[in-house]
Amino acid sequence: MEELKDKPFALEELLLRVLEGDASQTEITSLNAALKDSAELRSVACRFLCDDSLISELHVSQKAVEVPATHLVGNQNSGAPGIAQHSGIARRVYDTANRHGAAIAAVAAVLLLGLFLHNYNLQTKLARLYSLSVVEVGDPHPAGKPGKFDLAEEESRREVIGRVSGLDDPVWTSGSAPLAFGAKVRRGDLLRLDSGVVELLLSTGAMVTIEGPAEFEATSALQSTLTQGKMAAAAPRVARGYTVFTPTAELVDIGTQFGVIVEESGDSELHVFDGDVVARSRLAPPGSDLLHAKQDQALRFDSASPSPRRLSARVRDFVRHAGVQYAAADLPAIPMTKNLQVWYAADRCEGVAEGESVGVWHDLLIGDNDFANNAWQFDEVRRPLLIRDAADRPALRFDGWSSCMATSPMDTVERQTMFIVCALAPISYANEHHGQMLLKYGDAPSLELSVLNNFKARGWVWPGADHSEVGQVLSKPMDSERIALVTYCYDSIDNVSKMWVNGVLQGSADAPVPVVQSGQTFLGSHFNVDLKAKLFGNLYEVAMFADTFDDEQLGSFWQYFSDRYGLE
Repeated sequence: MEELKDKPFALEELLLRVLEGDASQTEITSLNAALKDSAELRSVACRFLCDDSLISELHVSQKAVEVPATHLVGNQNSGAPGIAQHSGIARRVYDTANRHGAAIAAVAAVLLLGLFLHNYNLQTKLARLYSLSVVEVGDPHPAGKPGKFDLAEEESRREVIGRVSGLDDPVWTSGSAPLAFGAKVRRGDLLRLDSGVVELLLSTGAMVTIEGPAEFEATSALQSTLTQGKMAAAAPRVARGYTVFTPTAELVDIGTQFGVIVEESGDSELHVFDGDVVARSRLAPPGSDLLHAKQDQALRFDSASPSPRRLSARVRDFVRHAGVQYAAADLPAIPMTKNLQVWYAADRCEGVAEGESVGVWHDLLIGDNDFANNAWQFDEVRRPLLIRDAADRPALRFDGWSSCMATSPMDTVERQTMFIVCALAPISYANEHHGQMLLKYGDAPSLELSVLNNFKARGWVWPGADHSEVGQVLSKPMDSERIALVTYCYDSIDNVSKMWVNGVLQGSADAPVPVVQSGQTFLGSHFNVDLKAKLFGNLYEVAMFADTFDDEQLGSFWQYFSDRYGLE
């Protein structure tokens, strides 16, 4: 087991050999024993295996693990290669999962799915995995295919597991190094707060808000330890498996939002705001049942008892986001909030003075938009500026050369509509092919909304390498230096994409490729920041919906934006 901990990537290589059927019985036994005995190895294995290509949309309970394991077992004495060999692994991993901890149950579930769905290639998987995992939060995704795998370089870079994405009057415990906005958080960093709030954006896309007095250890991007204090976590689907340890509990997220309280005695509580968390008492004997806590449910884990108690969740006890939190009455009267995914407005950049750079553009939370997909820029020289235009309207000014922002990973669906209020400078530094990016998804299939050098807005979807773009709609040339509303919908269910400028339909096209993925969204830039595709102009407001709208509904949006920005 020590070799699996100490040798870089030893665990990952062994997991892949098991999945390929190349592992010996001794190695399989060693792996099961190591996962049984080490919570750290369980969490590493869970992170390695839990990527979207493997787990798809599935949420797996213990019962769901048991059923496929039963079907896979078959005759283990036949000696047949391939699936028969994996079947024994499935049963052993399930049995181990049933006896030990929440995190290993997640690993077992993913292993079983891997047996059904994938035939891994070791070298390709390692290259792909580490080409993705080393991208620091706030950096663009690497362009093109992964290059040659450099073990030393990747080991060094993967130590960064997150960034400080928000601060509210933190008072650091004596002897603790204070962290500034954008500071890198490395594996093993210990954060001690006497008071105030620190928000972290982890490289998995999970957001963690810590409220002092607190002691928090960033064990890895997928695992944290809260020894004292309060924290709230928001984990998107791509960060499923995020685990929090307290002195008395082990808590494994299944793509949700939840809060944790740890008292000085070590007694702890789990409060689920949304979704599902799998939990167990660390004082419970082996073989104890795993517990599920769902929305508005809570569990208390006392140091004096191995049996958790169920409570009602106290959502209001937690600070869930750093920065200003707006009540619905203090937000602009957007016509609809059903299926709202993201909403940014330049006139809600509290705490940023005119002429200052904007490091975080806060997602305005209302209605169905209850997960903060903030847009960040941690590099000060790349930040847009908060300005006021000639009509005294606040806007984010992108300089056409360097400024851009990126969100945390977010889920997209088959039906999408986005509204972008912008004003373009009279010149462009962008190349002819890409134009100036208003909005761009990072991963293929990638939706892209841009303005070409002839000032025509263009929406389309790039399906991936060796495929032509689909859903392309071009607008008539827009007037530079005048505010315009660009609306683009992409509906792969009804196979149609459409674009409107200032409420006027510009055209339509087929939409044959579903844009369903979990990745970053980029504002004012291509995900490859080296491309000359940056926006030179202002962004005033951005709203994205997981839905499409009829003419009457679109008319209400047009009226809303027209009233706010004097559109013609």
